[in-house]
Amino acid sequence: MAGHKTTAEQATVMMRLAGTIRFLRDRDNLSIRDFAEKVDLNHSDVFRLENGTTRNPSVFTIYKIAKAFDLTVDELMNFDAITCPTCGGRGWVKVAP
Repeated sequence: MAGHKTTAEQATVMMRLAGTIRFLRDRDNLSIRDFAEKVDLNHSDVFRLENGTTRNPSVFTIYKIAKAFDLTVDELMNFDAITCPTCGGRGWVKVAP
């Protein structure tokens, strides 16, 4: 199989996922190492996820991350939303573009 190139769309999705993971981890006051332990990943893998340098995380990795934050995969991947600070971190509000 030929080498894989990351498309602009893939890079955008990974950067948005990176920001979401970082936001949620910070919200829960978890260090990278603590979060990595919680989701059973190596801390360097979490670091690469948060920096958008992991090109294609597995579906199972995304599932474990969502579960760690008590979210569904759909909620985790809903990049146009943020957690509602007045509803205990549950519930989602649309962010204006």
